[in-house]
Amino acid sequence: MTDDGAVLTIRATGRRPALCCVPAISGSPYPYLPLAALLDADQPVLALEAPGFEDDRPPAGSLPDLTAGYRDTLRRVRPDRAYALLGWSMGGVVAYHLAQRLRADGLDVPALVLVDSVVPTLMRHPEGAERTTRFVVDLLATSGQPVEPARAVLDGLPAGSTPGAAFTALVRAGVLPEDLDHSFLLHRYALFDAHLTALSHYRPTGGYDGPVTVVRAAESPADLMRWDGLAADVTELVVPGDHYSIWRGEGLVALGRALRRCLSGTDTDDHGRPYAQKGTADEWPPPPGGA
Repeated sequence: MTDDGAVLTIRATGRRPALCCVPAISGSPYPYLPLAALLDADQPVLALEAPGFEDDRPPAGSLPDLTAGYRDTLRRVRPDRAYALLGWSMGGVVAYHLAQRLRADGLDVPALVLVDSVVPTLMRHPEGAERTTRFVVDLLATSGQPVEPARAVLDGLPAGSTPGAAFTALVRAGVLPEDLDHSFLLHRYALFDAHLTALSHYRPTGGYDGPVTVVRAAESPADLMRWDGLAADVTELVVPGDHYSIWRGEGLVALGRALRRCLSGTDTDDHGRPYAQKGTADEWPPPPGGA
């Protein structure tokens, strides 16, 4: 596993197009680390990192801006002619838009996998204290930490409490892991808040005619993940668990099976020709504008 700045390379080699994982609302590439043990040995895997997650780059101002940055990063770090895309949660929405951009550039997207991703126009976006709670729950649940003690502290705060006041209360109550101090929470909340705002303003247009697989957690609402209105070729697979537990235990095993199924036919293009492991600037030049 190597880290190339804004890309975490989980597995560098393999004959198939790289599986490029788009981060969820946290901006973190690390939830995708378990994929190395789940997928076939000939499947390259990399995970993108959002601007501002662990560097001084400002958060993207809109979902199209975020997508454009990811596209440029992919073309710079791995200038292939085909990319399989996967996104969990908000990452699925960004992956959908990224797939549109890559195909518009003349690149192939042999697989687009949306893992428990709600259609953006069907979302209800939290505000105020509810947004702070959503951030804390997401931060803890993503790493498998208990959320109820923190939720109880947040529920007991005065109406109108700021995120900073909420984080002070959580740290004082001792309900968070020790490494989640006040400054860390403020930093990560700023990125979460920027991403949620970008997501709330995004309206997908243009449709998508490539293959899409929606992998839904069994405990998630099916009616919020009806991507068939935005794509012509949608397959739904259901795995046990909820939005977070699918990355652990039985849910993770089932998720691995689903992903292997999605990626099993991605080693050849639409004409049955094998993809090269890596493109070169001469064989497949970057689209106008550079990488």
